[in-house]
Amino acid sequence: MSFIFLLNLVLSLFAVGLIWTIQLVHYPSMKYIPEDRFSEYHNFHSIRISILAMPLMFTEMVTSIMLFYQNFSNASHIVFFSNLIMVVLIWCSTFLIQVPLHNSLSKEKDIEKLSRLVHTNWIRTILWTLRSVLMILFLVYTMDLI
Repeated sequence: MSFIFLLNLVLSLFAVGLIWTIQLVHYPSMKYIPEDRFSEYHNFHSIRISILAMPLMFTEMVTSIMLFYQNFSNASHIVFFSNLIMVVLIWCSTFLIQVPLHNSLSKEKDIEKLSRLVHTNWIRTILWTLRSVLMILFLVYTMDLI
């Protein structure tokens, strides 16, 4: 098992824990923040979560690209191609959907946009969960545990 694979797997599992916490706790709880404190809270949340998420996402992308190219000509290529596609889709969702919603919410509390943030964040939640399952299954398969 390569270090790159293990790092990618650990990042995936960490991301799953983080995204499920955001999906089930952080985003839904934003509706309870008073309007006069919402921008302050939202900016605090955005900065702090970025400290965790951005290095994780960047390293996850780099290791996913490395796994894809390192395994380009062997049977596990499809696993690492699928993994990379999921990471790219997570980035697309993040920067094309969630970041614009966060930018709008940083100015003012908007219940409709908060609801859209929660609903569209399921894209990332599902993708990160599937990615983790894929990588765990690959690990189990390659170690002859099944």
